[in-house]
Amino acid sequence: MQTTTTINLAVLPFEDLSSKKELGIFCRSFSSDLITGLSRFRQFRVFKFPNEISIEQILKTLKEGYFVQGDFRCKSEMVHLNVQLYNTETRHLVWGYRFEGQLTELNDIQDDLLKSVVAVLQQQIDYDLLSELRQSPKVAFSAYEHWLYGIEELKKGSIQADLLAREHFEKALKIQPDYALACTGMSLSYFNEWTCQLWDRWEVSKSGAFEWAQRAIELDDQNHIITMVLGRIFLYEGSYDTAEYYFRKSLMLNSNDPDTLLPIALYIVYLGLGKEALKLFERSLELNPFNADYQLRIGGFIYFELGEYEKAASFIKHKPNGIAKIADTDAYCAAIYYHLGQFDQMQTYWNSYLETYRVLIAKGTDFDPQDAIDWIFKLNPHRHVSHLEDFLKFISKGRFQHAPVKKIPAKEKGLIVNSFIKEAGVWKFSFDNSVIQIPEVKGFYDLQKLLMQPGQVFHCAELMGSSLEDKSEKLIDEKSRRDYQKRILELQSAIEEAEMQNDYSNIHTLHEEYDMLIEHLSKSLGLQGKIRETGSVVEKARSAVTWRIRNAIAKIELHHPFMGAHLSNAIKTGTFCSYKPDRDIHWETV
Repeated sequence: MQTTTTINLAVLPFEDLSSKKELGIFCRSFSSDLITGLSRFRQFRVFKFPNEISIEQILKTLKEGYFVQGDFRCKSEMVHLNVQLYNTETRHLVWGYRFEGQLTELNDIQDDLLKSVVAVLQQQIDYDLLSELRQSPKVAFSAYEHWLYGIEELKKGSIQADLLAREHFEKALKIQPDYALACTGMSLSYFNEWTCQLWDRWEVSKSGAFEWAQRAIELDDQNHIITMVLGRIFLYEGSYDTAEYYFRKSLMLNSNDPDTLLPIALYIVYLGLGKEALKLFERSLELNPFNADYQLRIGGFIYFELGEYEKAASFIKHKPNGIAKIADTDAYCAAIYYHLGQFDQMQTYWNSYLETYRVLIAKGTDFDPQDAIDWIFKLNPHRHVSHLEDFLKFISKGRFQHAPVKKIPAKEKGLIVNSFIKEAGVWKFSFDNSVIQIPEVKGFYDLQKLLMQPGQVFHCAELMGSSLEDKSEKLIDEKSRRDYQKRILELQSAIEEAEMQNDYSNIHTLHEEYDMLIEHLSKSLGLQGKIRETGSVVEKARSAVTWRIRNAIAKIELHHPFMGAHLSNAIKTGTFCSYKPDRDIHWETV
């Protein structure tokens, strides 16, 4: 056994030995789902390899650790899985087993396999996550089948495929209305239209993506994929602080899934976090070294915004052809060559981008090149100044002046009156000498209550209006409650700081103490498998309150970025919520 704190683990695609071609989708998804499940364990570095790679290439890449391989058979609705776990260094078989069951029980078979692999290496696994896995909600087989087909359609990246995907997700939800991943799939289908396909339906598609992501996070706020999707939506809304909150939460929930590391690496570049993005990008390629399709769009983009133009140019592998898979790719290639002083290459790629714009956006009609420039910044939600701007000033011969993005003041100005008041059906806010009015959302009531009592800790059930009692017995005595609240606030701050620095070893230690205190505070939390039925009520309250508070802050941020940034930093959400500003600040709330 390894003595290191991290175990390298590769999952090879399972070989499909079934006679029925229509069953291939289950075999194709099985290893992918197994990778996602294993990546949840912080002490695994899970690698993903394509079908065509040889064992020798895997051993050369992995060097030490373990790899899983197996085959999939299905005959007369009976599934047979042969699975082996090998030591990479010795090439010895560590463990092997044969799983059998009905095709409709595929989720259960997968859970049993996951637990078995974990059990072989259990001395180096986080037991709290293993316990959580055992209590994972069941998914109806037919709903899962539609989820798989929907995801395959989404990967095709066309309008027709998105519509077909949506049909599958709708069928999955009709079978199982609380299937969170199906809601995520719905959101993704609208997001594809919003940012990549139907630009003439921008607002409709944006609304659909947002509403379905909201529903998904309310059903399961501990899923790193759902959390990443929600962060992406807030990013394109221009709610930057809220977007960063969800990206960091996704990384905290699972920092080993290359399929979420890659998009997060791209998105945080828009937030001005290029160096951090580069680390995530490099880590994702370590875990999935053969994912070359993303290298230009993500790797080249990261180096471009870091100002390393030679390195960015090294990622350009294609020739301009007028219709790039991602519509603005050639515009970025042109900008890279502009900064390198290679103007012939610059013009070639820029002409290619304009032709892409003509076909996809202008629908074959003539257009003002300035419209094509403005569209780049509509598609790419930069928080700060981008290296694109100098190039666009040059290519437009001075017509382009600056990007239409929101700039958050770097230094706080003197604040006179801060108010958070509901007036005649709308909410009126005053902050930093400016006043805004926003239609009502539920989270404004939670924010108002928190702002009224800075530093006070509120249990999520209290904000929901639920009782804090377990049957007729009070939760805890008042003195203990105050002591726990004080320590919990300290731990929340420490955990948040550790999350911002991706200090996962310290996060684990802090969470252990935090979880211990939470267990004393509320039997209903059901940590470590205790009283789970009651605990699920609190979990739902925590999820709902966190969602509506963060959603409310995002609404404010759209109209007042400075106020949104202040609230995002000062409001702590979770099982316990509080408003803890970094300075003395007064709010009028009535």
